[in-house]
Amino acid sequence: MNANPTPAAEERAPTMVEDATPAPAGSRLDGFVAKYRQDHTHPVNHFLHLGVGWPMCALAVILVPFHPLWSLGLVAAAYAFMFAGHFLFEGNKPTILKHPTTPFVIAWALIRGLGGGLVRLAAGPSKGR
Repeated sequence: MNANPTPAAEERAPTMVEDATPAPAGSRLDGFVAKYRQDHTHPVNHFLHLGVGWPMCALAVILVPFHPLWSLGLVAAAYAFMFAGHFLFEGNKPTILKHPTTPFVIAWALIRGLGGGLVRLAAGPSKGR
């Protein structure tokens, strides 16, 4: 009987740290995504980004025409949460402080990908399928 209570690596579900391996050579976006995963391995930091910060930023974009000052406050608060995740939990410097354009490039690629998917969905099934 194995006295070690920790399951073998092949028996465990992969963790965020194990998923942080760099993506194979591909598009520049693949490199950005691999770097994002590498810089966001702590589950609390990951949640502060995906569950708190980015939704607050999305809400801020929606509110800009109606309440511009609220939008500015939401973006500032969102970045405060995300910076706290890096400094308090992850122990690294946020990417935006090292490479200021990277988060915007990733956001643009995500928006472009979602937009393309919506266009294909609206167009309906193609005749070639």
